[in-house]
Amino acid sequence: MFMGLNYWSGVIVALLLAAVATSAPTVAANQTSQHEKSIYWGDLHAHTAYSMDAYVLNTQTTPEDAYRFAQGGSITLPDGGEHRLKRPLDFAAVTDHAEYFGLINVCRSEPQRPYCKELAEAAAENSRRGFVDIFLPLIVSGKRNCLVDDSRCADFEANLWQRSIDAAEAANQPGKFTTFIASEWTASPDNLHWHRNLIYANASVPKRAINSFDQPTQEQMWQALKDQCRDRAPCDVIAIPHNGNIGLGGSYATAGHTTKLLGLRAEFEKLVEIHQHKGSSECYPGSMYSDESCDFEIALPIPIRDDLRLNKRELTEQEKIDIANGYVRPTLARGLKLLNSQGVNPFRYGFVGATDSHSAQPGSAEEDNWRGSLGQWDDNLNDRQMFANYNPGGLTAIWAEENTRQALFAALQRREVYATSGTRIKLRVRQTFTAGADCDAVPEQTKTMGASLGEHKKTQQPTFIIEAMQDQTPIAAIDLIKLSQNGDQVDQRVIALGNYPNGRASSCVTWRDSDYIKGDMALWYVRVLEQPTQRWDQKHQIQERAWSSPIWSLE
Repeated sequence: MFMGLNYWSGVIVALLLAAVATSAPTVAANQTSQHEKSIYWGDLHAHTAYSMDAYVLNTQTTPEDAYRFAQGGSITLPDGGEHRLKRPLDFAAVTDHAEYFGLINVCRSEPQRPYCKELAEAAAENSRRGFVDIFLPLIVSGKRNCLVDDSRCADFEANLWQRSIDAAEAANQPGKFTTFIASEWTASPDNLHWHRNLIYANASVPKRAINSFDQPTQEQMWQALKDQCRDRAPCDVIAIPHNGNIGLGGSYATAGHTTKLLGLRAEFEKLVEIHQHKGSSECYPGSMYSDESCDFEIALPIPIRDDLRLNKRELTEQEKIDIANGYVRPTLARGLKLLNSQGVNPFRYGFVGATDSHSAQPGSAEEDNWRGSLGQWDDNLNDRQMFANYNPGGLTAIWAEENTRQALFAALQRREVYATSGTRIKLRVRQTFTAGADCDAVPEQTKTMGASLGEHKKTQQPTFIIEAMQDQTPIAAIDLIKLSQNGDQVDQRVIALGNYPNGRASSCVTWRDSDYIKGDMALWYVRVLEQPTQRWDQKHQIQERAWSSPIWSLE
């Protein structure tokens, strides 16, 4: 059994009974000697009125509201309606954009200022003027606009950051509901997304939020995280890139990086957000590192998307290559190449999912219970149809001993996490070199997702044990994706471990990599697909899914 699925016990029993009735294999018992772990569900990426883009979308709710919503409370939307989750979260992080903390706080404190009046009027309109004409030019310019002198601006920024910290501290309930103090670093050159969510381990955090005005490049951001956090124990932090799918590869740029700089990146960027409301980022259909299941919630980079609409043209071949460079699978392949050439893998990513809600709704990722992610732009279905390529977003599942900041952050650090597209599939991936290991005989010692292969002899080959249990929709397929260094190239294999046309409530499969030779540079991750269900737009069917963090052959 999956250990400690402390909610939904009745549902799990029903699923297991269904599995027996259909002769589907049940999930094997946890026989490891590790501390017993539970799956905890959450969202590490959500915005409130403290983010300027959410503010101009007429989102008026605060971090306090977002944390209450995450625990099952109701929230008031810009149209006056109420919304709540069907299933509360176990953890959440509000990641408001740090860049305009000062401006937002000035306008909250001194709303009579002419600029603040215009901003409030634009936010209240049922239009896109506030976002398109006021916010976008500011964020793309990369310039601070605080309406007051630099000294006062710094105070206003620090004050709103402190309010965000206080909200997280007040909502944190060890053992019941965990919050993480967090913010977003939002570099957006040419309206491309090179963003990072900064998730802190505890209440020891920088006095001012790291931002792309003070630290405009990713290199400066990493250094600031080291200088202002990691070198000032007990402060610790993880930086999570997101929306590489609309960044044209900028989030993963390494040109001119020394081995030392690659190592600095690897210290902080242990995870990547593989799915959220602005698209899925696993693999780009038709590109070198793709397969037939990659055509899932694809959203194009905003400048390219807008130009295609304006000029009524098709993508060029070069644009397709550039777009694919922003996806996770080719980035993992690049990491293996860098490990081979420079001895450092800066892209040793575990996977998380999130909503990126700009309506203070962390965890609102269900197709049939989605009220939108973009404030008043999503007041009704017609508005949401303008963004037909967007979706409700995803969730993060963490395997940990308990629901506390310390335990969950440690799991994030070791990458014992996985992402979903909003479903709550239960997924466990373990690896062993023990001969004869299978679902009914799981060895006492195994490696988990996010880890590297254990010590082994040259002739031994890894066996992977994959356990999956459905959420509300039966499982349709289980795939294992392997990337391996082959000379100057990285090869891809997509292995179909399970194909269930009629669906399965649960499944456990094993697979031994007979091609592996000790010393190979390789990684393996699992993707689980559900049976097709209705998309939120009521026009298409989709296959919700889960992605395990990889297991690597080498550190």
